[in-house]
Amino acid sequence: MIKRIAYILIIVCCIIVTVGFFRYNPTVIYGKKVPTSAETVVYLNLREIEYNILLSFLKHPFSQLDFKKSSTTKEEKKTTLLDEVEVPNSLFLYTNTREFKDFFISSPISVKQNFIDALKEEKFIVQNVSKTTVYSKGILSCVVKDNSLQLLFKKHKKAQISPELLLALNHKSYFSKNDLIFEKIKSSEVPVAVSTLEGGFFEFVVDGGSLRIQGELSKENDLFKPFRAASVAGSIISVSGKLNTEIVANELDEVLKKKFKEFTTLSLDSITGKWDGVVEGNLTSFIEKSDTIVTYEYDDDFNKVEKKEIQNTITPEVTLELQGEDLCSYLKEKEVIKRVENEDLLTLMPLFTTYSFCKEDGLKFASVKGQKLIKETDGNNKFYFLFNIADYQQKDRGIYSFRSKYLDKVNTIQLLVTNNNQLKAAVELKDTSKNFFLQLLN
Repeated sequence: MIKRIAYILIIVCCIIVTVGFFRYNPTVIYGKKVPTSAETVVYLNLREIEYNILLSFLKHPFSQLDFKKSSTTKEEKKTTLLDEVEVPNSLFLYTNTREFKDFFISSPISVKQNFIDALKEEKFIVQNVSKTTVYSKGILSCVVKDNSLQLLFKKHKKAQISPELLLALNHKSYFSKNDLIFEKIKSSEVPVAVSTLEGGFFEFVVDGGSLRIQGELSKENDLFKPFRAASVAGSIISVSGKLNTEIVANELDEVLKKKFKEFTTLSLDSITGKWDGVVEGNLTSFIEKSDTIVTYEYDDDFNKVEKKEIQNTITPEVTLELQGEDLCSYLKEKEVIKRVENEDLLTLMPLFTTYSFCKEDGLKFASVKGQKLIKETDGNNKFYFLFNIADYQQKDRGIYSFRSKYLDKVNTIQLLVTNNNQLKAAVELKDTSKNFFLQLLN
């Protein structure tokens, strides 16, 4: 009996894999998908993503299902947006630094007759922009025309859909299959790939509960300058590298600049102008301390009564080093760094005492006086970033604690940029048996 079941399972798996080969390797249609004004293209192989999830289910069938959730929640079946969409084999998203700069725009998607009703049922807000009806909810907006849908994904929450953006959706010129922006995408077999006009290319590879990003940065518009990145063993958060301050300044949002100046009285443009781009920061641990605070009260007979209270404090053990010859003097001039009891302190940090140390080529901030970290320099990488989220969330961090539906699933996030402009990044989830895309959808 057991052998018979095993044979049946093997046959079923073979059928699924065989059928999947033809279903999940479709011919990609490039015609009238991406306009020639696009500078960055994201290719989503939806069939490959679906196949990736299917293979993960075959490898770990029981770990993919949430029996507790399915048994405890009984929802009425209703029409969803996906029911009213003709899901394509693949999808392109594109953007540029001009009319699309605040959005990623999707290639056209065919929709069914009741799609508008489904949008209203999902409580999408209707607005009219330049005689065009737009349906919006959160970071997602939908423009429907002639049974065709285009999705607009906001890059930031305050992005506004302008008449110029909607006008630019009426494209007249598109990239052809043979254009250079599609050259590497055509030979890629990964679920997600990103290509730029400047020659940058990245592939997103899923392996169980991990997502790995690998590719090559464009040399023409490189955010990362030559540097010898360093790391500190055991850090919860670690960053080391030298950024192109011109690119950073151009990417800063005007609203952010205004709010930063209102809060700090400092100009972000002035800071980036005096900063040479070098940043090295580390969060190594949290210092927990309990202090007994003694106060006195008087009773009804005016007798002095001692009152003790235990106060628990949590201080992040953090250091931050920035380089720039005039940066320290600028912050002192703006009284952001002040002399208090023979110590230079950063006044912008009200949560804990931050010591400031000016040097010839920049300055250093530290939450613990005299803290010295043992750094390991890597000559192969010019940028290094690590965030051990699982370690951060392992304990209650008081006011520094955070919770997020997606971040709670993550173990670590790491990013490396090598000296020859190769980018290597990885997002490792805590659950390694369940497929990454499946966890992202839940």
